[in-house]
Amino acid sequence: MKALLEIQCTNPEIVIKALEPDLEKTEKFDASIDDQEGRIILKVESETITGLLAGINSYMRLIKTSIDVNEVK
Repeated sequence: MKALLEIQCTNPEIVIKALEPDLEKTEKFDASIDDQEGRIILKVESETITGLLAGINSYMRLIKTSIDVNEVK
């Protein structure tokens, strides 16, 4: 199973750099993150729906937190 999410962001490079240390293979899912034209592209792949949801939820929380922190002035 695969999921592809696109998230609008003013500084996708900063968010991706912040999340790179967390992009390691896990037993439940594989994830990759990239930037494209002001968007963050998150790809999650898993053998099970549970693993897919775990990956999506984990990275969406991390991305949201990173975006929120970058918007604080």
